Amino acid sequence: MRKVASIVMTVLLMVVLGSGFRWLYLNRHQFLATEATLPDESHMNALWNATLSDQKGKTYPLAQFKGKPMIVNFWATWCEPCREEMPEISELASAHPEVAVLGLAVDEAAAVHEFVESTPVVYPLLIAENEGMPLAETLGNNKGVLPYTVIVSAQGEITHIFFGRVSRKMLSSALNL
Repeated sequence: MRKVASIVMTVLLMVVLGSGFRWLYLNRHQFLATEATLPDESHMNALWNATLSDQKGKTYPLAQFKGKPMIVNFWATWCEPCREEMPEISELASAHPEVAVLGLAVDEAAAVHEFVESTPVVYPLLIAENEGMPLAETLGNNKGVLPYTVIVSAQGEITHIFFGRVSRKMLSSALNL
């Protein structure tokens, strides 16, 4: 009798696990970034007027990136999905130097400096601190979530915005790479 009960329990467990994995597979898009409504072009002035520094103190006037396609990724050191997407963003930045890739840290400089020591990336990580979330909101982050990624065309127009973790494939598609 125990053997039959054990077999029934094993089969039942496999059905439950299989159903769970099937649900996760069918709903996987919910765990990646979602696109949102694009903000008005007038909001781009907030980006172009910003000047931010990296963890070493080097200053970046963001207007210097006008004329190039851009990925602007808002992130924080405490944000797990932010940290998970960084290797893929870094790979894309290495493979496509014609694209300006910027990580805007909604975090303190000390936390970013410590993060960079253990997780180097090839693109600039700029310290936005308290300016970060208002800038993200101006650029369409009406949910106040991180990570938040904005794709800007070479013509200076926002073409895509993503709430949540992005993949290299998503970014490549948005940039037509």
